[in-house]
Amino acid sequence: MSNTPFTFLLKNSFLWLIGWLSLGLVEAGLRFTIDPPPLILMISFTLFIYSLIGIILGAIYGIITLFIQRLWRGLKGSCNVIHFSMAACIATILSIYALLYFMKVGLNENTPMAFFKSILIFDLSIAMLFLLSFFFSWMDRKRILFTSYLSLLPSFWIITSLRLTRHREIFPPILQITTFFRALLLIIGSILCFFLLYLVFSLGRRFLNRWKATPLQKLSLVILPCIFLVFLFLLLREGNNESNIREIKNAPTGKPNIVFITLDTVRADHLSCYGYGRPTTPNLDKFSREGVLYKNACATASWTLPSHASMFTGKYPTRHGAHYNADSAQPTKSILKLSEDNITLAEILSEKGYRTAGIIGGPLSTSMFGLAQGFDYYNESFLNVQKDISFSLIYQVVDLFFSLKDFIIQHGYSGVKRLASQLNEAAFQWLEKNHEQPFFLFINYFDAHRPYLPPPAYSRDFGKVEKDIIVNSNLGKDSSYATAAEAVILSVIMRNHRLTPEEKDLFVSRYDGEIRYLDHCLGLFFERLKDLKVYDNTLIIITSDHGEAFGEHYQMDHGRTLYEELLWVPLIIKYPSTDLRRGVVEKRVSLVDFFPTILSYLDYSIPTGIDGEVFDKSDHPNIAEFYYNWMTPERYWRDLKSVYQGKYKYIWASNGLNELYDLEKDPGEKENIIRKFPQKTEAMQRTLNQWLSSFTPPDTKGETVKIDKSTHEKLRALGYVR
Repeated sequence: MSNTPFTFLLKNSFLWLIGWLSLGLVEAGLRFTIDPPPLILMISFTLFIYSLIGIILGAIYGIITLFIQRLWRGLKGSCNVIHFSMAACIATILSIYALLYFMKVGLNENTPMAFFKSILIFDLSIAMLFLLSFFFSWMDRKRILFTSYLSLLPSFWIITSLRLTRHREIFPPILQITTFFRALLLIIGSILCFFLLYLVFSLGRRFLNRWKATPLQKLSLVILPCIFLVFLFLLLREGNNESNIREIKNAPTGKPNIVFITLDTVRADHLSCYGYGRPTTPNLDKFSREGVLYKNACATASWTLPSHASMFTGKYPTRHGAHYNADSAQPTKSILKLSEDNITLAEILSEKGYRTAGIIGGPLSTSMFGLAQGFDYYNESFLNVQKDISFSLIYQVVDLFFSLKDFIIQHGYSGVKRLASQLNEAAFQWLEKNHEQPFFLFINYFDAHRPYLPPPAYSRDFGKVEKDIIVNSNLGKDSSYATAAEAVILSVIMRNHRLTPEEKDLFVSRYDGEIRYLDHCLGLFFERLKDLKVYDNTLIIITSDHGEAFGEHYQMDHGRTLYEELLWVPLIIKYPSTDLRRGVVEKRVSLVDFFPTILSYLDYSIPTGIDGEVFDKSDHPNIAEFYYNWMTPERYWRDLKSVYQGKYKYIWASNGLNELYDLEKDPGEKENIIRKFPQKTEAMQRTLNQWLSSFTPPDTKGETVKIDKSTHEKLRALGYVR
């Protein structure tokens, strides 16, 4: 082919394509070494983007080079220009790494050393441009240019991917550059990597040259191993965590369907059907008029696992044993699961012939923590592209100008929480196959849990996002709302700092937007039940596992305390159309009563040895509990138990800092009146003591959850462990 400008542009684009594609392949290889496993579609898309960038940048560089040649006519022939272009491809990527290092480290640390390192890295990338051009010219004279090029690229990409991108946990600490010796060691390692790859490529090149075969056969020798590796990965990759684990018995006749919905982290006073000023729940408002709304429902715990376990077993946390493990200082052993010794509602209904399914939106309701007991089908698939994005140079560059973390959370691909629309899709698919016979469907909607990032259409329903609040809260690191929220929450919890009115308005508005979006999806779910003609014959229970704090009692988030902003939850029950129960119930009830209430309504016997009673007849103490673990901030290192008695609420603390509140006069629990009413305090303490002495706490030894690295990262992102 003649050496025309078009030919030069093709060569140049092809070389830059190889450069960027090799970077993508190295990043993909490193990504495969950690959990959770990468998404094949995401990696394929990233490699396509890298290839496209390589072609475009190569063409642009080629056009600029041809233009300069015409102006100065100083570069004769394409050979030297091509060498310079190959070096420019590498130097460009190294310069981008240097820019990222400066933006994420140099500016944030704001120290002379950080600036010096940033400038040094940038200067080295420029120097590499000239050094590599001479190197490639030398290799060209030896006729091993292409092999050297392919060998050199991964060596550079490995060293830059390891060191210039932050938060790497792949290789041993010896590879972390903290001293001159370690820097020298890593440079030597990259040189050895180059020679090893060079040897492999050279041997492969010689073999292909000597092998008397057609070009197609030679090409297949390269392609087939790649195809084999892809199929091997797909074969070894875990399934989508959907299980069908029980043989389904004969379906019961004349029994209604049961739909149990938990609105994770939704406090009652933020629903418009509970008197909230903002129209957050128009669909729930309508739904509540079709059934019974309980104005004073109490959770049994202030975080997800123990509260759900109480609803499924009819036992308080001390009885069922699923809570924090105070004896463990290890993050991977900080939680005790629900043991199989407990009998769950799903197990009973499954034995009676009900089809049972769980659709899960948050990590603490997954089968790992024991809540899947008795379900025929448990959908807990989380799509996580956060890891894939953090490993790719191109996404890190985009993230400097547009928060990709916020974007993937808003669209349900963070791996931390699934959107209500995603849960609806899974629920609709299951209902299509199972709605013709009695079923028990549990859905754990997780949208209202932090970070409060509703889908774009709902993010500004109740307030404007002030960028200066986000940036100031996040100490100028980036414009990510999710990261800024984490920083503010951490400061509130660790330093007893109060939220400013502007910060509180930001969080509450976003939280209300999440609830509004969730309500929209609930409306779609109700419509699907009606389309399937099962709505009228279905008992639907909607509640929450706990609430959320927004600066009350110097706290954000949930867990750690037992105040009303965390324990007062919504509870709405719609009975089948043949049951005319409607209205509002003022009586205080506990979610521990959910288990026996359902069994009683279905005329099934209620197991002995539980705490709960049927809602309408319950007369037991309403209790909530919190067990601390060493992963929480030090000021929360105490166990808590609360009990209600009329208008009074008593909170016992293992560190002796007990509290008593008059909820009628002081619903915000701002004045501790324990010294004013010692007799009432003693009476309520006796109630707690009598309950504790009425049973023997379970032996939870051996029920510690072995939390893998991926789950630990999710729980840390949600604030449950450090």
